[in-house]
Amino acid sequence: MQRRTFIKATATMTLGAVGALSASLPAFGAQELRLLTWEGYADDAWVKNFEAEYKVQVSKTYVGSNDEYMAKLAAGGADYDLVVIVSSLARRAIDAGFVEPLDLSLIPNFESIFPRAKKVPFIAKDGQIYGAPTFLFVSPVTVNAKELPEGNDFGVLFDPKNAGKIAMWDDVSTIGDVANWMGIKDIWNMPDDQLAAVQAKLIEQKPLVRTYWSQAGEAIELFTNNEVIASNSWNYITKNLKERGVPVREFLPKPPLGGIDSHFVVKGSRNRELAHHFINHILSADSQGKEADLYGVTPMNPASKAHMEPETWVALGLDDITREINSMIFWDDIPRRARYMEVLNEVKAA
Repeated sequence: MQRRTFIKATATMTLGAVGALSASLPAFGAQELRLLTWEGYADDAWVKNFEAEYKVQVSKTYVGSNDEYMAKLAAGGADYDLVVIVSSLARRAIDAGFVEPLDLSLIPNFESIFPRAKKVPFIAKDGQIYGAPTFLFVSPVTVNAKELPEGNDFGVLFDPKNAGKIAMWDDVSTIGDVANWMGIKDIWNMPDDQLAAVQAKLIEQKPLVRTYWSQAGEAIELFTNNEVIASNSWNYITKNLKERGVPVREFLPKPPLGGIDSHFVVKGSRNRELAHHFINHILSADSQGKEADLYGVTPMNPASKAHMEPETWVALGLDDITREINSMIFWDDIPRRARYMEVLNEVKAA
């Protein structure tokens, strides 16, 4: 997910568990590790020291949407060794043969992540683990705290009092957000009648909506310019706005929704072992803590607390993260994804 911004520079990171293994690792010479990812997941703050440790170059290709990953992999993944895939598309990537099983003996930090994350079904098939859950993201509602100082109800996005000041994320997950608020249980596998009800609710809401945004920067500018005061959102957007001095707050729907971005080794990678070492590096407590500080995403390794600013831990609500993870509805495979997309497009065209 795009949830990207910089805060104050930090000291050079240690390599954690990866560094401890360096003496026994082979020299990779001038090899290149090719990574398909979001920009914030490959920051120089922790990539450069990985490159120095392994004497390799990490070549980064950034994408702007989750579906773009699948399109690039479907076109042939030979250009990449590693890819980050969101939980709602992970099963499809595995079933399509785009990625291959992991050798967890090369990723000791996998054992350090939250217990539920190790067992989520969308990273596994036939008893084999394909993906390493790297970062958790939740789907909050971001609101202007000055205009809306109270209330934690998703219904704020449907309140006529906020007409013209509401934005919505132009993503299939918005269908799940609204279905969850409407009390629908199986939000990723709705039959036609439930999808029709969600569509009707969104069409009813449309006169209140100023715009549907697709990139984080769009949402940030909308709030910064006071064009909108409420939107379904990302932690990153709220964090960025606060750093800009925009008076915003966020709250989670109940039950909370969220996804997991996981690292996968692309099928046929010529740098398979090196790719595993990179996954282990990014799962280290140190890398995870710095990622949280820089981009406001939730780490999967709880030991990262010792490697981030105390205010980051508090701001991300990490004291309650285990309970949150255990109650969360994760973004999962959408069997009728094409129909969900049609519904969203029909709403926007209505």
